[in-house]
Amino acid sequence: MEERGLSSPGTQIAGLQGYHGRRTAVGVALAGFWIALLAVPQGYFLVPLLLAVGGLYCRRPWQAAMGCVARDRLLVLALVLQGGVWLAAGLWHGEIRHALGGAAATWMALPLLVLLRRLPPSTAWLWAGMALGGVGAGAWALWQRLVDGVLRAHGHEPLHAILFGNLALLTGLSCLAGLVWAGSRARRHLWLPLLAGGAFSGILASLLSGSRGGWIGLPLALLVIYRAQGRRLAGRWRVMALAGLLVVAAGLYAVPQTGVQARVDHAVSSLHRYLQGDEEVTSISARLDLWRGGLALIAERPGLGWGSEGYRAGKAELIEEGELAPELSRFWHAHNDLLDAWVKRGLPGLVALLVLYLTPLRLFAGGIRDACPRQRSLAIAGTLLPVAFMDFGLTYSFLAYAAGLTIYATWLAALWALYRPRPAMA
Repeated sequence: MEERGLSSPGTQIAGLQGYHGRRTAVGVALAGFWIALLAVPQGYFLVPLLLAVGGLYCRRPWQAAMGCVARDRLLVLALVLQGGVWLAAGLWHGEIRHALGGAAATWMALPLLVLLRRLPPSTAWLWAGMALGGVGAGAWALWQRLVDGVLRAHGHEPLHAILFGNLALLTGLSCLAGLVWAGSRARRHLWLPLLAGGAFSGILASLLSGSRGGWIGLPLALLVIYRAQGRRLAGRWRVMALAGLLVVAAGLYAVPQTGVQARVDHAVSSLHRYLQGDEEVTSISARLDLWRGGLALIAERPGLGWGSEGYRAGKAELIEEGELAPELSRFWHAHNDLLDAWVKRGLPGLVALLVLYLTPLRLFAGGIRDACPRQRSLAIAGTLLPVAFMDFGLTYSFLAYAAGLTIYATWLAALWALYRPRPAMA
């Protein structure tokens, strides 16, 4: 007869099998986030929601949450602060329904973090999801361009060409980080081509989307990867890699069907005409004028901002006064994340966004030269995330969208949960 309080070996084995089964289920769902992100309608929201609900149903979730606060306080505080500022600004400006969307999009990552702590999946699920997500984005972009004949590849609403292209670029760059991990695996002959294909396809999808804002930060992102891996490569491999990048870039620019040449030439021409005093409204001149208008409104209310509706009303006044072109009335954000946060949520909004950007850099950047390939790859990907979003946010208000907040927070929580794993995790 078994002693009370002790379980039989069979029960222990069954419990262990159940635990590993749940870990696998979480891993499949985590991979599904990147697979569905750019290819499935509302995929960016449905998978994080499923994972967040799973986190809430974990055994003793609040005990796990308090453990996360103690160990991961910087990340948790950054997410709590961002959502809290959205709520406070919404209450102050009478826009609580809009604010709830922004806060919920950010805070959804907190129970996800609890779930990944309780049931940490293998890192392989993350890299498989990113690789397949990159390949899917590239295939979808090629189909739109070659079969449907669209000018700029895009995702499902609300992931229009700019959001789709920039997220595809980040997916591709993250797959480059995954190559560090893949090279250390026993099945590297499978993982290396899969992740290389994801990297190429994601970057190709970005180019076919014509989203120029993301391309601006490409050198900085490649610098992060080089600082992590460059010294581990022989000199001739560095030269070959640089030459290969230049050849690919030149080829993409030279082939008109890619649309890269037209987008770059249009940007240069628009900027030149704007500097010459041409009043024609182009995508470049519109951004510059929106920034100018945003700064003017910030100067009037730097402390607590205008709120979303107040921003539109203030911009409308500038248009009536002839300070801005009437064509700018249709834009609901400032086309710059820092300006948009400041003009709508005041100085607290600006500070909260800077914290959300800088916290991952603080958490991940120190690990980009870690001796462990697994840790190094996750650190590179974790550093690329805020670097890329800061770049995206220079010319577009990425985090003005609930979709942008959901994706950033989910991506961040997943990388951090795996970067600080239990010792036995692979």
